[in-house]
Amino acid sequence: MMIRKVLAFGLVCAITALANAQIVTNLEQGGKLYWKFNSGQYNITGALSLSGNISASDPIEFPLQDLNNDGRTLDIELRIQDLFPDLGIDYTLNLIGTVVSQNANEAILRWSADANPNLCIQVNIGGTQVQVLITRLAGALQARVTPIACQSNPYNSEWQNVTLQFEDNGGDANNFLRVEGYLFCFQNQSTFAEAVVNTMDWEAYGGGFTGVFGNVNGDSIVDDADLLQVLFNFGSNDAATDTNGDGIVDDADLLTVLFNFGAGC
Repeated sequence: MMIRKVLAFGLVCAITALANAQIVTNLEQGGKLYWKFNSGQYNITGALSLSGNISASDPIEFPLQDLNNDGRTLDIELRIQDLFPDLGIDYTLNLIGTVVSQNANEAILRWSADANPNLCIQVNIGGTQVQVLITRLAGALQARVTPIACQSNPYNSEWQNVTLQFEDNGGDANNFLRVEGYLFCFQNQSTFAEAVVNTMDWEAYGGGFTGVFGNVNGDSIVDDADLLQVLFNFGSNDAATDTNGDGIVDDADLLTVLFNFGAGC
């Protein structure tokens, strides 16, 4: 009896560790990222010399997508105006997400982009509206992601529950926005300017009570319905019931449901 208890306890610990290690899978299954920019600074050099602070933005709900067709649903369509309202840049930048590292306790994720819009748009520079030909937009955001207890979304209780917390990571080298262009949309070396946003403070939440925890049908409780869904899809590659995201519904997914049976958020 004692041996069976020890073995059972060991298996429970192994399954729990496995679930905790699936940070990125949990994020993908949750399908959304909730982002809040708290503060930052900008510095403009070249044809114009100016610097200042950027104020906080309201929390933003981002659907996660696979924009580069790499099979990972980690990418974000970022409207610059939403994240940095002070700049007045109305342009959508595709931030491609990559996994820098992951273990049972944390993951490091990085989103980056480098685009050449070649658009003449109106930009807010130090409170003055100026026409600028934007020739390059490059940026990156890097986060340390850690699991948290399933809870109501801190930003908006009507948004889905969250199980992951994000904090900016990697300093200015990994958290920045660089804008290059020409003032008055006149392409000449004398009108060229570069603006860099850095010293960024931001945070985010994501994940949810997803298949990683055995809740394959998304009803916020692990019960018979989840068990039956795994059994009926056993041996397939059904993404909804593939709790660990390894491409196949098998014993590992069944065990995840069984050892979390009755759990809820």
